[in-house]
Amino acid sequence: MAIQENITIELASVEVDDEYRIELRQEKKRMRYTVSQARDLATELMYAAERVDTLIAEDMAERGLRLTHGVIVTDDGEVVL
Repeated sequence: MAIQENITIELASVEVDDEYRIELRQEKKRMRYTVSQARDLATELMYAAERVDTLIAEDMAERGLRLTHGVIVTDDGEVVL
């Protein structure tokens, strides 16, 4: 008789921090991923980037700011430095 168990190990995690930065944590500094794992990680990074874009847009809208030609301006057209 054999006892088998499947164990899930988290190799990497992707989170968005309070400063709208994407944080990637890996088990080791240098990792080797299978093609499937690399695609999953890339997908997680894309989702995180989209969340950050949404959070930034919401924050700017709350403050009455918008991004125009790479410059942040108020609703009145004043440039924010």
